[in-house]
Amino acid sequence: MAQLETKKSGLRAMFGIRSSKEPGSRKKLSKRGSGSDVAGKPGSTTVANGDRQDSGSFTSERGELASDNLALPTWEDATGIAPRALRDRPYAAVNVLIDTNNAHLPSTDYRRNSEGQRQYAAPLYQAQSSRSASIPQFQDGKAQPYAPSKPQPSKLSKAHRAPSTSVRADDILDKDTGERKDLTDMMHAFTFVDGVDDIEEEKDDRSLDYDPSRPDGTATLGSASPEIWLRVADFLSPLDVANLSFTCRTMYARLGRHSYKLLLNPLHRSYRLDFLLTMDPKMPRHLLCFPCAQWHLRIQPGMETLKPHNVLNPLFECPNRTNVHIPPPRIRISDGRTLPLAFIQLARRSLAYGPEYGIRHQSLARRWKDAYSDWSHESTYHITEKGHVLMRVRSQNYVEGGMTDAAKRLLLFSRGDYTPYFSVCAHWKHGLLTSIPKCALTHIPFINEAGTNAVDKFREKKFGKQAVGMVSLCSVCRPMRRCPKCPTEYLFELKLVEDKTVRGHGLGRFKQALIATRWSDLGPAKSPADAEWSAITGENEGYDSFIEIGRRAVSGVFEAAFTDTVPGQRIMSMNPQAVKANEESGDWY
Repeated sequence: MAQLETKKSGLRAMFGIRSSKEPGSRKKLSKRGSGSDVAGKPGSTTVANGDRQDSGSFTSERGELASDNLALPTWEDATGIAPRALRDRPYAAVNVLIDTNNAHLPSTDYRRNSEGQRQYAAPLYQAQSSRSASIPQFQDGKAQPYAPSKPQPSKLSKAHRAPSTSVRADDILDKDTGERKDLTDMMHAFTFVDGVDDIEEEKDDRSLDYDPSRPDGTATLGSASPEIWLRVADFLSPLDVANLSFTCRTMYARLGRHSYKLLLNPLHRSYRLDFLLTMDPKMPRHLLCFPCAQWHLRIQPGMETLKPHNVLNPLFECPNRTNVHIPPPRIRISDGRTLPLAFIQLARRSLAYGPEYGIRHQSLARRWKDAYSDWSHESTYHITEKGHVLMRVRSQNYVEGGMTDAAKRLLLFSRGDYTPYFSVCAHWKHGLLTSIPKCALTHIPFINEAGTNAVDKFREKKFGKQAVGMVSLCSVCRPMRRCPKCPTEYLFELKLVEDKTVRGHGLGRFKQALIATRWSDLGPAKSPADAEWSAITGENEGYDSFIEIGRRAVSGVFEAAFTDTVPGQRIMSMNPQAVKANEESGDWY
């Protein structure tokens, strides 16, 4: 009877490691058809067949990694190995520590591909690659902490980088490139050649702070008597005398109250306003009142709201707020609506100096419907990089074809003061402005009910009235018009819009609408004496919009800040004949 072998048990039987008490060698287990079954026989030679496809079979030709020489890994070895190394060879942990650079798996296991060539079972990871950067590195048998690699510096220009915190909140950025949607900036970016065109940025290192190392000039200024300084002040303007008096205490003592007397003179009112405007960055809680020519404390800082002109809305305590003889500076934006300069000041100050100086210019946007007509209006504002405030007012009213001249006048002009319902500047009577919408109304097709035959009446009764589609305008009323005396542009359009007040979805729900759009450049909005503001109000007669604005339209600058498209109409003069009309003459009515 054959002698029974002692049954193996314990941890060694689980991993297949023979005991020292067992005689002989243990037969290795391998897959059938693999080259490993002949590798264990003494004297055998392994010959790889290049024409044979060993799908899924692995062959080991590394003698030092034989399973007979392997021992159980320790806790330090098992916990210090990279996770990718244990994926294909979980018992090779003891030999990984031999290689100081643990960037790839030290194994030569391969499989045969379809062409009979060797194909490694585990991918070979390169050292410090993007995929292996998370593998812990070993040095002297210890794992080194993971240190992420420093990203490469960006080679993009400032115009193509992602938006930073320095970008203004009101700016509209492209969601893909992060650049501002300005057609002019895009065209300049296309023409910029790196290496040929240089951007020279001049840095002013001079500081306005007091430098104690410099010699004091107070003694030099005080060497002259007050009589001499008063004689010098006679050759200076009142604004220069006031600035000279505020340079230091010595000059204030020499000039005395001479500068105050000059600024308080009613003849020098413009110099006084210019002197007070220089204090704008230092007065966040105050607002300059131009009728009084002095600073007033804001009674509702940050809560100012634009309201109709018939609502009393004081921004500060002013003794002349109800004085009709000294009205505050303002412009007309529609029938019953005005825009005071004080709100434009607050919007400009908020963007230039900070939110505590004023209000956001987006808060000035409004939508309203006229109380005495069917006109609806919408106003929007934008501040450019140069600090100019741009305004767009869009007015709309439903129209029909076949209107008489009297019906056109009732549509366009107010019965109160005979001014247009839509927004206009002070020069709207001079030229072709009011005749352009009248010409556009004549292009709407109209069918006379009395002249239709029986066939047309039967067709309308059975199939309904045919809706009027897009109406094309002529060469007179299609182009955009610019006022030659102020930075204002007008555009009249006929569009088929939806009237949501009509119930149902019949033909009566879609109507033709006359849309009048006005773009205006209000200037830097510092004082009523600004060139743009005074030109719109009609006080600056020497302003020429075609020379000042140039080829870039106000409408193009405004629309480029919100969309990628600009009005595709050419710009022509609103008054090509340079005529001046008044209440008694002219074709404006």
